[in-house]
Amino acid sequence: MDKKELLELINYQFIKCNAEQVDTLFSLMDKTLEANEKFNLTAIKDRDQFVEKMIFDSALVLKDLELKDKSIIDIGTGAGFPGMVIAILEPEAQVTLLDSTNKKINHLINLSKELNVKTTSICDRAESFALANREKYDYATARAVAPLNILLELIIPILKVGGTFLAMKGAGYEDELNASDKALKKLSCRIESIYECNLPVSNEKRAIIRIIKDAPTNKKYPREYKEIKRLPL
Repeated sequence: MDKKELLELINYQFIKCNAEQVDTLFSLMDKTLEANEKFNLTAIKDRDQFVEKMIFDSALVLKDLELKDKSIIDIGTGAGFPGMVIAILEPEAQVTLLDSTNKKINHLINLSKELNVKTTSICDRAESFALANREKYDYATARAVAPLNILLELIIPILKVGGTFLAMKGAGYEDELNASDKALKKLSCRIESIYECNLPVSNEKRAIIRIIKDAPTNKKYPREYKEIKRLPL
């Protein structure tokens, strides 16, 4: 997939993107793959697959979304996806990248400077960060991090009342939804919408689940991660 095809595919989803931003997205790919030779960032090394499954896939989270002057945090950002893609396509958003691996965060700090992309990168565990940053963000996202019922307890506490969790999922997400009914109720949040689509080349299924926070989160959440994992809500 070349730059023109990526631009057309993103615009087809009614996501704002121009040729300069596509150039930056390709630079993001080049520098990520270069860094991947030094330490493990992503299992996807083929460039065509990277464009489809890392860049375009990440861009999908912005469909029908206006993030100008809004704060958004990418939990478990890893190599910076979708957070870096969001920051490139929404330069007026306040994007925070959170990961518990120091080398990944250091990489993202340097990468943001090299690409002239505005982000804040923080090394911390999600549950620790949530305890110190309650009700702070307008939006949060997570991609390939954990099952939904676990993610809800980690993410909902850091959202403002009325804030939105953008859960990025693949095929079989319905099972995760069914297992999350109790967590949704206990954390005072609800599913607003689900956007489904298939990736253009591999035809893999994707779903963006929008979850709205309706009330302040009980201060007993989030629990320690070992407890969250042992007994999900």
